[in-house]
Amino acid sequence: RAAVAGGADVLVVVGGDGAVRLAAQACSGTGTALGMVPSGTGNDTARSLDVPLRTADALGVVLAGRRRRIDLIATDVPGQDVVVASVPAGVDARIAERSAGLPRWLGPAVYAVATLPEVPRLRPRRYRLDLDGSVRELDALVVAVCNLPVYGGGMRIAPDADPADGLLDVVVIGPVRPGQALGLLAGVFRGRHTGHPAVSVHRAATVGVAGPAEILAHADGDPLGRLPLRLAVRPAALQVLVP
Repeated sequence: RAAVAGGADVLVVVGGDGAVRLAAQACSGTGTALGMVPSGTGNDTARSLDVPLRTADALGVVLAGRRRRIDLIATDVPGQDVVVASVPAGVDARIAERSAGLPRWLGPAVYAVATLPEVPRLRPRRYRLDLDGSVRELDALVVAVCNLPVYGGGMRIAPDADPADGLLDVVVIGPVRPGQALGLLAGVFRGRHTGHPAVSVHRAATVGVAGPAEILAHADGDPLGRLPLRLAVRPAALQVLVP
């Protein structure tokens, strides 16, 4: 924040999605651009924006990349103003919580490893979604509010998400059997799951998510808060350096 307040042209983050989000909170709405040198577990923000994961190549983007304006997700959680990539609020949030206790040397595979124990005990939960004032009651396994396409260490959960369209992509996966869930998981890594009948994608500028109180929603891989949550797009709020 001090660097941004001092008029820094670029703030370079060496870290993962959580560090990028902290920097985004400082740079949001300012003239300071955010540069990324990915060195975290998932690096999903970098993946979504085509920033190379190899350090030397990422530094090349910092030095010679172009500026791009992207939207952010504003939250109603005190002290956690914005999210860059996604807010999972279903079984995907429980997976994110479980992954935090696994060894970091697993790298992006930590999310796949955290998923496996959840598959045999999948149980849909009741949710209430408010999408720009249109309310939907539904049973779901996964509810993810996304600004960027990738989460969970490379899963293309919202393959068509555009961080410059002024809308959030809300991906819902309804009840499926455990065997179907494994097939869907494979499809998510390739972004080929959206044609499945249990999957629906909604777009809205403001999103309310109400559901089980025990669900701890996450934001870019870190804990955000218990449901219900109110989220809204913050258009063109951040400048990032991209190839």
